[in-house]
Amino acid sequence: MRISVVVCLIIFCAKSSNAQDFRLLDVDFNSIPERSNSVGLNTMSIKINMPLNLKKGVLINSVSFTKYSLDYDSNELINTSDIESFKTIRYSLGYLKKINNKWSFNVQVIPTISSNFESNLTLDDVTFDGGIIFIKSNNDSKFLLGLVYNSAFGTSAPIPIVSYSNKINDSVSYMLGFPITKMEYHFNLKNKANIYIMPKGFYANISDNIMLYNSKKAEKVKYRSILSGINYTHNVDDFWKISLDVGYQISSKYNLLNNNSNVYKFDTKNNFYAGLSINLDLLNKKN
Repeated sequence: MRISVVVCLIIFCAKSSNAQDFRLLDVDFNSIPERSNSVGLNTMSIKINMPLNLKKGVLINSVSFTKYSLDYDSNELINTSDIESFKTIRYSLGYLKKINNKWSFNVQVIPTISSNFESNLTLDDVTFDGGIIFIKSNNDSKFLLGLVYNSAFGTSAPIPIVSYSNKINDSVSYMLGFPITKMEYHFNLKNKANIYIMPKGFYANISDNIMLYNSKKAEKVKYRSILSGINYTHNVDDFWKISLDVGYQISSKYNLLNNNSNVYKFDTKNNFYAGLSINLDLLNKKN
């Protein structure tokens, strides 16, 4: 399952205010196969997180690279050769700080380059994502409230963050809210599983704008979907984890844009998907 920088941030905020609970490395592969008269999407990503405990807070540096490969139906009305592959490079700088015994906040700035890279890099390939999240902690529960702007959700608009998480006992915990809802069960110290609903998508520039059959010009691509699935995670040792995902798209949309207006809509039938993740955690035997 491809986990975006902001999704990872939300889960991090919900779990802890300590850098020792943060993944150091994520490598992810997932696939939504092509169906008849539909678009398939394969994603590969690698993300490196570098948390640093400061005297007054936690500084989190993250760098990620994602490649999106799309499979189109042969009957599309346009030439898709220039939009079969997109790449996204993100640098994220986050700062997590306690306000008092119950409240803390996390602010994040994420300069992003996302394009098909068919020509030289320009400012059109660059977006500036970011956001702020406030966290209220109370024993085993946490409440998150914030606002983020992140193209990894497949949108160019701000997204509200509202989330409540709670640990019921040593085995069961849950998170309710938007954009992530999930329930997690720990079988033992090495194995856990969760069911979830969460967004997936991307927003990228078409470096050489393409002309459509209707004489309109396409400048951007926007892919958005909502995934519902099951994740199983096994701790190989104190550092390495491997995760498997299977699920189904509840909804999916893929459009070409001009000035943020849709100029071409692809047929994206909801489909099953599967994913594999390999993670390197800082020393944290309990998670």
